[in-house]
Amino acid sequence: MTRKVAVVGGGIAGLAVSYELIERAERAPGSVEILCLEASHRPGGNIRTEREQGFLIEWAANGFLDSAPATITLVRRLGLEPLRSRAAAERRFVFRRGRLREVPLSPRAFLGSGALSPLGKLRVLAEPLVPRRKPTADEESVFDFAARRIGREAASVLVDAMVRGVFAGDARRLSLEACFPAMRRMETEHGGLFRALLARRRAARAGNEGEGEAGGGAGGPAGVLTSFRAGMQQLTDGLAAALGPRLELGTAVQQISDRGRRGFRLLPARGAPLDVDAVVVTCPAWRAAPMLESLDRDIAGALGAIRSAPVTVVHCGYRRDALGALPEGFGFLVPRDQGPRILGALWASDIFEERAPAGSLLVTVMAGGAPDPALAELADDELLQVVRGDLERTMRILVAPYFVRIIRHERGIPQYELGHLERLATIERRLGQFPGLWLGGSSLHGVAVNSCIERAAPLAESVLEFVAAGARSAAV
Repeated sequence: MTRKVAVVGGGIAGLAVSYELIERAERAPGSVEILCLEASHRPGGNIRTEREQGFLIEWAANGFLDSAPATITLVRRLGLEPLRSRAAAERRFVFRRGRLREVPLSPRAFLGSGALSPLGKLRVLAEPLVPRRKPTADEESVFDFAARRIGREAASVLVDAMVRGVFAGDARRLSLEACFPAMRRMETEHGGLFRALLARRRAARAGNEGEGEAGGGAGGPAGVLTSFRAGMQQLTDGLAAALGPRLELGTAVQQISDRGRRGFRLLPARGAPLDVDAVVVTCPAWRAAPMLESLDRDIAGALGAIRSAPVTVVHCGYRRDALGALPEGFGFLVPRDQGPRILGALWASDIFEERAPAGSLLVTVMAGGAPDPALAELADDELLQVVRGDLERTMRILVAPYFVRIIRHERGIPQYELGHLERLATIERRLGQFPGLWLGGSSLHGVAVNSCIERAAPLAESVLEFVAAGARSAAV
């Protein structure tokens, strides 16, 4: 008897889970049919790459950190060749007090950095003296955690900027435990961030680990930003090719209903209903919520409460000979209340090779997010006017770009706001009533490409264990 498993959503999470299911299905007892259903007419979700006028345009993620074993292993299994970022990409900047200031990556650089005032630096250095937080069930915001441990100035400048870069979010509203659980573990296990970093370095020296690897900051991940010569879509295209006919595009699932011991019924927008033994929903929470409303209102309600911030990406191309001297590096972020409205900008052609024509510079600006959703929604001409003004203020770029491409994500990045862990607990508790149903994707446990891929293999194992148990039961 053939068992059917459906994966709803063909973004990076759904493609990765489907791939892992296919790779493991041969080991499962009986026959297992895998099907990945994607509503749009192309796979990959927000991961999309285009080449225009010699510029390589990323719609969303521009890379992943190579320190995640699951992602690097997947890349190798697909036969893809990763492209590491240039050395200059290690340099990152924040805009503060009217100018770009390099983010320090070493103790010596920290002492000489202009990113923080002398008092702000002293407060950071006093972090080992701060007692660890007493155990409590209450969630703490990212900002409150950082202000408590390293001071309000560092929290307002460095941490706020980091949160804007990762989540396009507001550090005062996001949950530390949900967004950066490693930071919480550093405090609970070691008593503080500095102590945890020292313990990590001692362990690395003892085990001769991490040689040549870019180190992470306090709670931040280590690794080198990595992509592909043809852009990030090369990864999702590789997964889609591996799925072959098991990937169905243009198939929007409207409703999932429970068939008891006989599994689930998927009702597509067009075509006949599909009955399956197990289903994994990986599409964004705002899509999954109405899909599951008739199945369980508590699950749908928890999913519906997960907001996604609108983000607009503005790619600007310049001829280098029309610009003055500019710093090289990854780019810059703008902390709260520093003047410019944009979240920051990536110097895309400095990060990776072949991102711009010879003699040109590609600047990728992020606008909107949770801090300023209205900016993301401005008309093109108004938005470009703000972007040009902010680039003049931050990078001293006085000329107009000769190339512009604007990409809008109405629901861009999920926001793990305070209460997110409670919502996840509700979902997990209610899923216990529906054996054979799983939820995944960036709305729940991690917005990064690495997070989606890291969870794919364990999720596939759980699904196939469930299917195998059903096959054995039916054979008795």
